[in-house]
Amino acid sequence: MGGSQNIGEASDNPVEINVTAMVDVIFCLCIFFMCSFHFKQLEGKVDAWLPKDKGPNPAPVDLKPVLEEIRVFMRWDAEHNSTIRKVVKNSVSSDLELIDAVLAMKSDYEKAGKTIFPIVIDATPDVPWQDVVHVMDLCKAQKLSSIELTGPMEYLGR
Repeated sequence: MGGSQNIGEASDNPVEINVTAMVDVIFCLCIFFMCSFHFKQLEGKVDAWLPKDKGPNPAPVDLKPVLEEIRVFMRWDAEHNSTIRKVVKNSVSSDLELIDAVLAMKSDYEKAGKTIFPIVIDATPDVPWQDVVHVMDLCKAQKLSSIELTGPMEYLGR
């Protein structure tokens, strides 16, 4: 046994790898991929403006009061596996009937000089969201932008 021998002798490791340079390259690649990564954009974004004068703790706001509203009732029918829609008291079976009823009420309000009237969507929790969003889309297509979502009347205690 001769003198002090290193654990790894030069004969055991004939090719020397520069690990520092390899770590630097890997680190640079990681930074490059992190900077070039783009997150997926949200697809189902809905613009919503919540009213400040309604809700559990309404703040006092000096707004012109809403005189009338167009209420669209949406209830789930478990027997037929479909959503029942009514505009105020009138049942509607198609999208065209729904929009015609809403536009008829809108024109009646405008003839009476009322310019502020929201469309209130009154849906029970068991109504699928796609049906609610579909009614919102129908209203937006007719340039009716004052749309409110509310809890069902029987749940609000009215």
